[in-house]
Amino acid sequence: MKRFLFLIILAFPVVVSAQERSDSLRREVTIEKDFTPIVRDASKINTLPEVEAPTVTRRSIRYSDWSVPASLEARSVLLPPGGFGEKPRENLSRGYVDFGMGNYWNMAGNAGYRILQNEKDKLGVWWQHRSTCGTVDYNQMLPGYSESKKMYRLDERVIADYLHSFGKIDLGIRGGYRYDSFNYYGLRFPDLQGLASSNQEINRFFLKGRVVSTSPVEGLHYEASLGYSRYGYRRGYMQDEKGAAENWLEADFLLSASIDGYSDISLDGSFDYVGYSRLPSVSGYGMLSLNPRYGWHNDRLSLSAGLKADISFNDGTIFRFSPDVRFDWTIVPDLQFYTRLAGGKSLNTWQKVSGYTLYFNPSLLAVNTYVPLDAEVGFRVNALRGFSIGVSGGCEIGKNLLFLLPEMKANGELTGISDFAGADVRGWKADADISYRYGSVWEVSARVGYRRWTRDAGGAVISYNRPQWEGGADVRYKPLRTFVLDAGYRFAAGRDYGLLGTLADMHLVHLKASYSVTSWLSVYGLTDNLLNCKYDILYGMPAQGINFMFGVDLKF
Repeated sequence: MKRFLFLIILAFPVVVSAQERSDSLRREVTIEKDFTPIVRDASKINTLPEVEAPTVTRRSIRYSDWSVPASLEARSVLLPPGGFGEKPRENLSRGYVDFGMGNYWNMAGNAGYRILQNEKDKLGVWWQHRSTCGTVDYNQMLPGYSESKKMYRLDERVIADYLHSFGKIDLGIRGGYRYDSFNYYGLRFPDLQGLASSNQEINRFFLKGRVVSTSPVEGLHYEASLGYSRYGYRRGYMQDEKGAAENWLEADFLLSASIDGYSDISLDGSFDYVGYSRLPSVSGYGMLSLNPRYGWHNDRLSLSAGLKADISFNDGTIFRFSPDVRFDWTIVPDLQFYTRLAGGKSLNTWQKVSGYTLYFNPSLLAVNTYVPLDAEVGFRVNALRGFSIGVSGGCEIGKNLLFLLPEMKANGELTGISDFAGADVRGWKADADISYRYGSVWEVSARVGYRRWTRDAGGAVISYNRPQWEGGADVRYKPLRTFVLDAGYRFAAGRDYGLLGTLADMHLVHLKASYSVTSWLSVYGLTDNLLNCKYDILYGMPAQGINFMFGVDLKF
């Protein structure tokens, strides 16, 4: 019966879609697959520079941008989520619809429409769907434990975004709702009692307003925003226990003024308050952050020097300080040098850490992280047309840096979920990347990164969910305007879980082909994990094997 259903899915070409698509590889937004080979802090994900002509400072992109009315790569699955409530990217089409299906009952759908699109007003609404319901095999063969489990996941999002221009001021309002339903499918002792029901539900919504000056008066520029978000569980950690909820109020502002044609001063500020309901032992906390900076630049040099101060309320040490210094130097036109000294305290709310994984204890909070210093230096060479090489290295000092560990009972039985654990560590990092573009026909890029974390106490090397080695390569071939082939490879190695052992390395290959039937209709087919690699997303949480998806895109 399962084989029959699978054949039906593969033959299912009646799906509709529309998205904004650009001819550039980097204008496509990539949704995460059923694996997460690159692991960073829960609050931010940074990557190597893009294939485009590089800038001096490295860019930051989102691995998953679910909330935007933009072209979305229809990867077969969706772990982990992220990007909820982030700023949308531009969509040149008025509306779009898309849908794709594959084995494991993977489904991906998107729809959106620009209700208003003129010089004064912009109003857009969109919806996104991700779901899967397939059986996966555990990679750990432990006595008394199951050999496989059905992985169930449903994610629905609805977002609205409004922007009005008053001439010298822009006013924006964004709001949205997201519903998650999933089972804790991780490796779990079968007779374990007392945990939450296997079918968890999360309801969350956000509302955010923002004011930005668009016509500075006497060199003065300002921005301000105020937002509220709620993250609520339906079920708690114990069976029949009602879930807790997180309420997060955040406000921020930016003031900047020009001194002359070469220098300026600015002040960043933010205030966050986080409170929890139905968690009797947890009280709310807040943080005020201020970051004054001075900037200077000319044709070849750029310097920004500041000091960040984080003032905490009811959350440990009151005053925390860290540098904010950036220096860029174009030594010769094709050789750039950059350095960065940064840091600060970050709040690891449920809303933030869920951007990495949803499968953590629904009654425990992650400790907040303080980074006294995150230093990096790098070079970039652009000696040949379309060709770029970059190297960088640095170190980081982290207090309560988050590592994700499998939860176990006192007798060592796995509960099937994970807990965020904070550790005081020091880390060394190194990155290298290379890219080449030949017109609009070929785009090739490759990258590799190394991370080594050691505990302050004892000096032991740790990794857990943070691989020591990670990287990959991407190739895009576009022989025709209407036909595109994409291929990619990702690898991650070195995730040691101590007495539990070391997880298998990830070697993941994906292929995609898309064809534009008309200017408004296109079809695609893709396969992920082409080598059928057996690996864990997190310890005891297996990923899907080789999987396929076919879909249709419609723009209007």
